[in-house]
This record gives sequence, structure tokens and C-alpha cells, in this order.
Amino acid sequence: MELGYNSAKGVLLKEELKTIHKKSKNPLHPIFEALMNAFEAINDLQKGEITITFDTKRDLFTQKNGQSETEKFYFNSIKIHDNGIGFNEKEFDRLYTLRDNSKGLKNKGTGRIQFLHYFTKTLFSSVYSDSKSDTGYSMCEFTLSKSYSFLNKNAIIYVDKNEKTLLKKTGTTVTFVEPLDDKDMDSYIRLTAEEMKEILIKHYLNYFCENRNGFPKIEIIKMVNDAKTSEFITEKDIPLPKYSAGIDVKYVSLINNQITYTSRHENFCVSIFLIESKKLPTNNIVLTSKGAEAKKFDIECLSPHDKVDGKRYLVLVSSTYIDDSDSDTRGEINILTSEQYIERNKDGLQFGEVILLDTILKDANKKIRSLCPEIEEKYQQKQSELLKLKEMFLLDDESVGESDIRINDSDEAILRKVYQANARRSAKKDVALKKLLDEAEKINPRNRDKYQQEIKALSKRYIQAVPLQNRTELAQYIARRRILLTCIEKILDKYKSQEKKVQIAEEILHNLIFQQGSADTEDSDLWFISEEYIYYKGVSNVDLASVKLDGKKIFKDTFSVEEKRFLNSLGEKRLYKRPDVLLFPSECKCMIIEFKAPGENIIYHLSQINRYASLIANYTRDEYKFSTFYGYFIGEAIEPKEIFNSGTGDWKQAEHFDFLFRPHQHIYDDNAVGSVIGSLYTEIIKYSTLLERAKKRNKIFIEKLEGRKIK
Repeated sequence: MELGYNSAKGVLLKEELKTIHKKSKNPLHPIFEALMNAFEAINDLQKGEITITFDTKRDLFTQKNGQSETEKFYFNSIKIHDNGIGFNEKEFDRLYTLRDNSKGLKNKGTGRIQFLHYFTKTLFSSVYSDSKSDTGYSMCEFTLSKSYSFLNKNAIIYVDKNEKTLLKKTGTTVTFVEPLDDKDMDSYIRLTAEEMKEILIKHYLNYFCENRNGFPKIEIIKMVNDAKTSEFITEKDIPLPKYSAGIDVKYVSLINNQITYTSRHENFCVSIFLIESKKLPTNNIVLTSKGAEAKKFDIECLSPHDKVDGKRYLVLVSSTYIDDSDSDTRGEINILTSEQYIERNKDGLQFGEVILLDTILKDANKKIRSLCPEIEEKYQQKQSELLKLKEMFLLDDESVGESDIRINDSDEAILRKVYQANARRSAKKDVALKKLLDEAEKINPRNRDKYQQEIKALSKRYIQAVPLQNRTELAQYIARRRILLTCIEKILDKYKSQEKKVQIAEEILHNLIFQQGSADTEDSDLWFISEEYIYYKGVSNVDLASVKLDGKKIFKDTFSVEEKRFLNSLGEKRLYKRPDVLLFPSECKCMIIEFKAPGENIIYHLSQINRYASLIANYTRDEYKFSTFYGYFIGEAIEPKEIFNSGTGDWKQAEHFDFLFRPHQHIYDDNAVGSVIGSLYTEIIKYSTLLERAKKRNKIFIEKLEGRKIK
């Protein structure tokens, strides 16, 4: 343990820190890491002690005075102290060696990187047994940081002291100072000792349950100036499981691209707790790793918020297999689902025999049902409801069996899952269908009579090759279009009724066409506007800052001082605006659709799409380079003369279609006055116009489905 900066050899820490793992989304993660280290340090002690102290300061000049002032608090530090074995030379070597996994309890050794991601400095002070010291003990003090002064020396550790000491009690104090993010700081300041106690009990419930006999003394302290409040976690706070049992979970392998169970298995423990609903907001199966929560799932036969006698179910599933699958970020496990397993083997990666997440959950749910009669009853009830759906919609058993159906799934969700499973199975019949299409290419249209006969015969064979469920699904899809057109027509009829003067909310038509908050364009009814829209990627009514394309947010994470000023100027949070619909038809292109209530005059909103286009062009990530925009206002209260004279651009009337359009509008660079970075084409069109177009496009299909002519 060298004094001063401990520079790394053979690795550039600035780059290595980016590859180990990213900052956790949970601001309490560093505390969980330090606390788990403390549990490990006191693992063999009869009387382990841990103290967690949140130290904050109240601004004395902003204390409550009447009702006009608001109290301000400042972060000082968070300390975790334990009386464990201390930070000896072996432990320091592990800290110095990134990715070390030699520690007990299968610790990967990189969780401490969360300290660097969250705090400017993490201070360590530790007393440990040292046979080289003539007192038998040594003390070390060092700092962990990724600040410039450290990384400039290719170091994350600075050792202040490592010398013999007269102190005879081992232990370690970890002190977190100066959070890097104000949001994280605010969460630490506001957290009470009582809240932290509940969080820790929930997070480490499995660890606490497993260590009831040697339960450590845990005190949580909240200091505000000199005022102290504290809470203790004792064995009395930890519930006993109502049921506990083991299950043998089998390994699988991939044979001929089919998942097959092998003879190998691992033992898993299932512990079922009934906990007061006020302490447990949802029923969950929790996979635990090294005594801490790793991954959470719904219980198959319970909806998340169900209660039984005022209590909810917490099911803890633990195994050395889960511990061995823990990633570099403690609590994040690498266990594949069946789909991931098949997909990764397709990529040429050989994963060999593994235990799948699907199998663990299936076996755990089966054990829960066998131990809890009340849950088994709910399961049988759901099976009965599922049987009715199978009979009503002619669902085949194989597709139902391959669907991940949950107790709280609606009929719509169940049908969607079954259809998805059926689609996967139907893919196997693609070869037969392709052969039929190959035959179609050989038909000679010059012989008119024979051509018609061949087309008819081949069409019949093609239909026979298509699964019955697919035919049913197609009929349902056409029926859905028929129903949507009827709904929109009735809504517009009500609006046009002068006697009733019905006010139609924008949200009604918006949700009919593309459900707000959704990103599933394929399952939308955007075909009402244009058939190809259902094939584009997009979102409906989502904050600009949250919009994602291929799983990645399109807007930048960081902005310059001037950019931040503009985005929040005049009291507006511009990146929290919500365009009705954003679609991304291809690279560098973006479509913006705004729905307006039928009675809303479009004239008052003509700058809206321009503003959205400007934000997207100026503040998204460089790799997207959005430069071509298409805007569509859809409403019913449209007065062309008023729009032509609105001063919002050169609007034109389409010659052969009932809509207005503006062929071009510049989008300017906010950082370079007068510089053009994009262009916007805009249309204004009525719901009634779109309705007539959609009715004509779908007329032949609806007539074939209903077996009659329609108007």
C-alpha cells in the first residue's frame, strides 16, 4: 500500500472506467455496495455492528418564519461504519485491481466503481490486524476518486496513511462526500432514518432472514445540525417465511434449434413471506443474489396489487447459480431467457448448457401454487377463463402453451400473446408457402381461361396452407378497421350536428388512431391516415426528452449553458413538450402529426409543428442528423382563407385533393443565426377527408368479409 497516488500499470483508467459498467440508476447503490461490504467484513463475528449516518445541515438563515420562508438543507456526508476485519493489505490489493473476483460471497469486485460515479470523493479509514506491526494493528486512510487530479495521475486511489496504531479494535468507516449530481444529493438530504430502515429491510430481506441467529446491530442515524434521530434494524423487524421449500431446476441445451431439457439440475430455494400491504406495495417473485434483490417479477397467479387478509406475497428465490450469474454491478444478473438463448446461439456463440430465466420462474410459480391453496384457486379460475377464450377464438393448445400468460392479463393481452406465439410457429410453414409462390411465377397469363383456373386452384391451396388461426386473425384485423371507421364517422356526425353542439375532445380521436404513450406503431391504427405509417418507428404523446429510437434517447444528455437557458426560458420546459405523434420513416427524416379537436380552429396552432421540428433539428444527438421534416395538422375546423392570410408561410390549396399544404419552411440553427439546418413540409387536412379516403381503401376487404356491398 504505497502512500500518495497509486497509479495503475498497463491500463488507462479513464477509458477502463467507461467499460467496466455504467452508473446505476439507483442513487442508493453506493450505500448498498458499502453496506454489503460491511456485511462481508463482519461475516464471522458474533457481535457485528454497523452504523449508517446521514449528516445534513440546515441553513440557519432560511428557517421557517411564519409561512413565507422555505427551509434549505445541505449535504455534508454519508458514513457507513462497521466493526469488521478492516481493510487489510489483501483487501486493498483487491480494491487496486479492477475486475478482481477473489473475494468471498462471489463478489466481482467492481461495485466500488459506483462510488466513483456518484461522489467526488469516497474516504476510507480502517484499522486492521497486522502481524508486521509491533502493536499487532495498523491503520490506513485513503481516498477513492475519478476527479481530474486523480485520473491525470492514472489513479483512482490516493493513500494518506498506512502505519501502526495503538487502537485495538478493527473496523472500517467509509465516508461519501460531495455528490456529483444535484438530483442525487437532494434524494440523500430528504431521506429519513425511518425511510432508510424500510428500504434496507426490503433490499436485504433475504440476507437478514438467512442471518437471524447472528443478526448484527444496525443503527441508521440522521443528523440535521446537532439534532439526531435514529432507527435500529433488529431481528424483530424481519418476518419469518410462511413457507420455504427447495426446487430442482433443470439445465437446457439447444438441439436442432430446439430447447431441450438435460439431466443436469441445480437446487433453488423458494421462501414465501406474507407481509403487510403498507410495507409491500406489490406481490413479487424476487431473484436474490448474495442476499440482495437482483431481479423482480410478477407472481403468475396474482395481480401485483392483490391482497390476502391485508397482506401481500414476497417470494424470494435464491441459489448459488444466481450468485454465479451476478454481473459486475451487484444485483444485476446475467441469466438468459429462452428467446435470448436461441438468438445468441444463432449468432454463432456457443452457450452450452444453461438454466433459463423462463424455467426458474415456471418452476417457482408451480411451487408457489403447491404451497399456497389460495393461489392455486386463482390459477384454476384463470385456466377456466382461458378455456372460454380458446373455444371462442379457436385458439390452438400449442400457441397457448407457448404464450407467457399472466393472471392480470386482460383478454386483449392474452389474445395478443397467443397470436404472437402462433406467428412464431407459423414461420415454420413459410417454406411450403414459398413453394406455392414459386409455382405462381410459372403461370402463363397469355392463356386467359387456363390462367384463371390456375390462379383459382393455386389460391385455394395457398389458403389451405395458411393456418386457420392466421385466417381468423386477418378477419379480426379487417373487422377492427371496420369498427374504427364506424367510430370516427359517428364522432364526426355528432360534431356536425348543429342541434346538439357536441364538444369532442382531441384525446378521443388521438387514442383511437394511436394510443397515447405507446411506441407500437404496428399495433396502432395509423393506417387511417396512411397505410405505410404503421411500418414506421414512432411514439405517441411522449415527452421529447424521453423519445427513443431503437431503444436510445434521441435528445442529447448534456447541453451548453446557453442551450439550457433557452430550453427553459420564459417559464417553459421545452423538452417536456409532447407532440401528438412522432414517426421516423428513414434516416434523417421525421414526421410530426398534431391532432386537434374537431371544433378547434387550426389557425391558433400553426407554429406548433415548426417549434417541434426546430427542437428536434437542434438538440438531438449528432448521429441522427434530422434535417427533413413532414408536419400534419389534422382537424375539422379549417378555414382556408384565414390560413392563407395567417402570415405563417406560403400555403397552397391542393388541386385534386381536399387539403392545404405549405411546400417548404426553413428550420434554422439556434447556434448560428441565419444558418439553415433543415426543411419542413406541412399539410392541413380534415378528419372527414381522411375518413373518406380510408373507407375507399378498405371497402373491398370489408365487402369480402361481410359478404355484401356497402355504401
